[in-house]
Amino acid sequence: MGEDALWYEAAMTVGITNALNVAADGLMPAGRPLLAGTVSAQAQAVLDEIAAFYGGSEAPAAFRAIAIDPGYLADVWGAARRAFTDNRLTRRLKEALAFAVSLTTRSAFGTPFHLAELRRLGVSEGGVMEVVGVTQMFSSYTKIADTLQLESDMRDIAPVDPSPAPGGQPQ
Repeated sequence: MGEDALWYEAAMTVGITNALNVAADGLMPAGRPLLAGTVSAQAQAVLDEIAAFYGGSEAPAAFRAIAIDPGYLADVWGAARRAFTDNRLTRRLKEALAFAVSLTTRSAFGTPFHLAELRRLGVSEGGVMEVVGVTQMFSSYTKIADTLQLESDMRDIAPVDPSPAPGGQPQ
């Protein structure tokens, strides 16, 4: 991993953010978690650990929504904890990435959740606006390039891999 470690860490943060947003947005109509009844003791222990990580009295709604499946909850939490723990990138930077991902995907759960996390972690309104501005700029450039059907000017950096995708034949 070496010199690419920062990129892998950022990519994991983006990936788990998207996974949490998909689960939350898909399972929580009108922003309310679908946690009917009680959860197992195993799931409750994980939810308590999550609540402590996020500094609250209860786990964020996305985790509560998936708590009906304790194994899935534990797997997602393990990935989220690894992604959002300070490592080479700080948790604040990772939350900024998560907020940007949530903005660009228009996540009903992720946008307010990661905005609240940024603020909880001490990011000022100016810092939040900087994340919004950079996200808006790159999102706009991407939309313009997509609309104009522009080809990437980075396409020649790596050779095309002609091998078939798993389970498929080359086209």
